[in-house]
Amino acid sequence: MIKSKFKIAFSLFMAVILAFSCLSVMSFAETLTIIKQPTNRSFYQGIDWSYSKDKTVSVIHTPDLAGTVLSNGKKQVAYQVSKWPNMYCQPSSGKWVAGKNTIKIYCDDFSGYATTTINFVEVDSISIVTPPSNTVFVKGLDWNSGPLGDVEFTSCNLTGLSIKVKYTDGTSKTLSYPDNQLIGWSVPENTAYIMPGDAALDATFCGKRASFPVTFAATNPFALGDATKDGQINSADALVILRHATGIVTLDYSAARLADVNKDKNINSYDALLVLQYSVGSIKGF
Repeated sequence: MIKSKFKIAFSLFMAVILAFSCLSVMSFAETLTIIKQPTNRSFYQGIDWSYSKDKTVSVIHTPDLAGTVLSNGKKQVAYQVSKWPNMYCQPSSGKWVAGKNTIKIYCDDFSGYATTTINFVEVDSISIVTPPSNTVFVKGLDWNSGPLGDVEFTSCNLTGLSIKVKYTDGTSKTLSYPDNQLIGWSVPENTAYIMPGDAALDATFCGKRASFPVTFAATNPFALGDATKDGQINSADALVILRHATGIVTLDYSAARLADVNKDKNINSYDALLVLQYSVGSIKGF
């Protein structure tokens, strides 16, 4: 009987201690309110986030909390831009999702967190603004014949390509390659193979497509030294060869073959000099 009463008393004592501990924890975690919302609450697919292979959302850039002001009722703290920002956020659900996300905003100055919503906006469609600088591919340089006389090639330099991306919230953004590395290319859907001549390739971005015309030339339409592939050999070719030689730009494969005018398998300032001399008539050929 005495032992039973002792157990009851001990249980009541522990319950009081536990309740007191919970109240202490609850009082320690401050209740925060958002005085000013983050300036940017919309984040765009292909710029700020993308889908992983397993179709989960992968954040490219952590949501920016600039403009946020939090308060605990006694003091206010504004978001500070620095190497180590004073605020950060996490999704309330534990993972990011396309569309609306409820987030918890934490601040170094407070023990609790505040909640708000942000939106991960998906791509609706894309269209071509400007095609790539090079849309003529030369047999033996950029492609070779397949078993059916079709085109077999493994790369497409998209330098110069820009696309207009329309998002599901009505926002439009113009993106360029190589500034945005999610811009890619492929052959058109439902195309078994491409034949030499005029054809089309698709620019791709976040699962959307837009086509641009190309030509698969069976013979080389460009003269040695025409590194810009504009049908002329002039100072512009010399300049782009020099820029390639110094690492400022990178010529695509066929342009690089045209730039190596002395055929020593190196592209350097001497090639640029020869092209410049040819363009002004100082030399008659390479």
